[in-house]
Amino acid sequence: MPNKRSRFNKTQKFYCPYCSNRLWRVGSPKYHLFHQGKLEIQKGLNLTSKKAAFLAAQQSTLVNNNLWLEEFFCEKDGKIWMYLEKHSNGQLATRLASREDWQRTTKTPDPERPHNTVSEFTHKMSRQANVHLVKKYNF
Repeated sequence: MPNKRSRFNKTQKFYCPYCSNRLWRVGSPKYHLFHQGKLEIQKGLNLTSKKAAFLAAQQSTLVNNNLWLEEFFCEKDGKIWMYLEKHSNGQLATRLASREDWQRTTKTPDPERPHNTVSEFTHKMSRQANVHLVKKYNF
C-alpha cells in the first residue's frame, strides 16, 4: 500500500504577502463574490455579451462560486483576509482582499470597522491597549 497518504502532500500552502511566513486557515466561512449587471457578469465570468445579457435578464445578481474571501492567520501579522480564485485546473490564486472585493460580498464582517455590538468606549480601549503593548515590546 505505497503512497497511501499521498493526497496530503497535494494540499496547497499559502504565504503571507508581508513576511512570507505560512498562512493558516482559520476555518471561517467562504464569502463568495457576486456580480450585478450585464457588463460585470460578462467581465467576471468571461462570457460573451449575449450570454451575459441573458443571465442578467434572468437574475439581478449572480454568485460566482470560484471567487471568495476567506480569513487566514499569520504567526507574525495576525489575521489576514485574502481573496481566493479557483482556476479550472483546481489551483487557487490568492491576493489581499481590496475594498472593491468587500463591496461585492454580503454579510461579510468589515475589518476596518468595529463590530456593531461593541461599544465605542470598548473599541477605543482595545485600540489603546494595543498602542501600549507595541511601545512596551517594540513590535
